[in-house]
Amino acid sequence: MRLPAGFELIAQDPHLGPLMLGSLERVEQRLGESVRSSDQLADVTAHHLLAAGGKRVRPLLALLAAEVAGSVNEDVIEAAVVVELTHLASLYHDDVMDSAPMRRGVETAHTVWGNTVAILTGDMIFARASAMVSALGQESLMIQASTFERLVIGQLRETTGPAEGQDPLEHYLEVIAGKTGSLIAASGQYGALLGGAPRSVVDLMVVYGEKVGLAFQLADDIIDLTGHPDVSGKTRGTDLREGVDTLPVLLLRRDAAGDNPAAAASAQNILRLIDGDLTDDAALATAVAAVSDHPAAAEAWQIANRWADEAIEALAPLPESVAKAALIEFAHAVVHRNG
Repeated sequence: MRLPAGFELIAQDPHLGPLMLGSLERVEQRLGESVRSSDQLADVTAHHLLAAGGKRVRPLLALLAAEVAGSVNEDVIEAAVVVELTHLASLYHDDVMDSAPMRRGVETAHTVWGNTVAILTGDMIFARASAMVSALGQESLMIQASTFERLVIGQLRETTGPAEGQDPLEHYLEVIAGKTGSLIAASGQYGALLGGAPRSVVDLMVVYGEKVGLAFQLADDIIDLTGHPDVSGKTRGTDLREGVDTLPVLLLRRDAAGDNPAAAASAQNILRLIDGDLTDDAALATAVAAVSDHPAAAEAWQIANRWADEAIEALAPLPESVAKAALIEFAHAVVHRNG
């Protein structure tokens, strides 16, 4: 077990490094135990994405939040497992809805076993997460229920698209706040709450986690266009092929409708590629390259970094500590990555 790239401060600290690594190893062990099933097919399908790995940023945030003004204990470990299980279950569903062929460098579950098995596997993992969180107390159970609702509403909003007259960028941010920000915010909330932090710190970690979650998902969506498949484990341009407008494309559409003739013409040329038939891999690759090379991609990175900076600003009331410095590093690391 090792920390994801970008977490050098944590890895090098003589107290926090061993604590985080040891705790993440326990989380990993519990993850394997928690998806085990007596049903042979369910056991294989539930372990499919888990065995493929993952960055485990949500469990790491829960552990760091516990250290800010409390300590890592068994309840925090269990909560870290809960958030990762919830995330894992959502991936099974997302991949079906997106018809994604690859996840974490392996074939997606629906590609191997079909949509029905993939969806039911996600349901089973959600059920395991719910059973675990029920032992952590009423407030933890309410956090899980509220987070699950936001995950579903976020996906529903993505599916239905913006309301009439709604700004597409505002809608997009609402979607990712629900689909990603909610669970990352819950990770910080669980860690601080179960680690024994004061209520003020718990509330602060919710704000921090929400903003970090937005930064993380913005970066993830940009990486869908600019990242290397061998690093990200996903096929580039999946969002384009599925007709999902993420931040770079939304910025292109803004430019195409703007009053700068040169910028509008450039954006319109790329949008013709994006809005065309992308079923052919060569056509998709051409569209991906065009978006990646346009200034909209660089602007998208600037916006992602601004959300990370806002997350760091939310930590201002906390006294200086290694744990606070680690949370600052965390906010930078979720943006400055390749996958």
